[in-house]
Amino acid sequence: MLLRSISLFLLILAVSGIALPSLWGQIHPKEALGRRIFDSFRQNKFSDFYLRSIFSLEEEQFRDLLFNLENFELRQKLLQFYTLDYPASAKTPLERWKVAFAHTWRDQWRHIAKNSPKMIQREAFDPILREAKGYGVQWETTRLLAIEIPLSVHWKNNRFVVTGDSMIDRNATDPKTLFFERELTYRLQLDHSTHGKPLMIGYSPEDSDKAYNQNILGNGSGQADMLFRFDTPFPDRLFYFCPDKSSAGGPILIKDFDETAKPNQRTDILLTFSFGQPERAYQILVREVLSTLGEKSFVNAPNGLVKFPCPEELTSVVNLGNLLLAENFNKFSILVTHRLGYFTILVP
Repeated sequence: MLLRSISLFLLILAVSGIALPSLWGQIHPKEALGRRIFDSFRQNKFSDFYLRSIFSLEEEQFRDLLFNLENFELRQKLLQFYTLDYPASAKTPLERWKVAFAHTWRDQWRHIAKNSPKMIQREAFDPILREAKGYGVQWETTRLLAIEIPLSVHWKNNRFVVTGDSMIDRNATDPKTLFFERELTYRLQLDHSTHGKPLMIGYSPEDSDKAYNQNILGNGSGQADMLFRFDTPFPDRLFYFCPDKSSAGGPILIKDFDETAKPNQRTDILLTFSFGQPERAYQILVREVLSTLGEKSFVNAPNGLVKFPCPEELTSVVNLGNLLLAENFNKFSILVTHRLGYFTILVP
């Protein structure tokens, strides 16, 4: 059941700070964010939720963060707000971006500043608690099962199209390139258009005999979601393809979260937790999260996470809906996490 049918993007701007070491290495800031969001609901602490929101961000912080996003698609959306002619001196894309940004960023900020904590609690926090109460969920006995990054996969023009964003310099990489980050669990969700066209990840562009087989489920099966996680320094380059059709995929580049040679990718965060006997699974979808670099800081390692494929072992899954941090933003709004040192942005 969806709590809201509002088109908002939830983006996270993650820092280059190193987390406390875990069994696998660093804790990715998106996993830390997922844990913090879940704990704020489990403990019914709206103050924790709010302190990690844009609405306590200073105006200059917002300006600097927005200006430096490495995301072609998002920048183009923001440029649409500029309706004047560019001066003759603005010859390059960066110069035009500076002109447009100088004229528009304060309008985006005003949409944030007008919202009160009570409004945020009413539109973003309380609806999740009400929905959970309707299912009889007792938060103190819930168990967080998984923090995943779901990506939709569609078949179009004889190739796979996977959710993702581009670098501002469109010539920096092959346009078919996918970027993944280590220490995150990804779930590729193949829609009906991919029926009969299995998706495979491997070491070579078109060779099914060289499939990648570490920490991956459903590779090349073509029957359900594909789950995988990169926890080691290697490989840093793979390929996605269809074993039955040529030229259907492209390169995969695998990066650490603090590397800069990648776009600030928007992704969702899917939180899955369980409650009750027999155990049932529930989900909260945090919309469109984007990683970017910031100042160094430290984050606490999340405790007690159960990694995939736990949800498949449960009897049923109830979707609590999309976690949206506002309802009435016409243009741009942000959720910022101060204490963990990374930020989250909402863009309608």
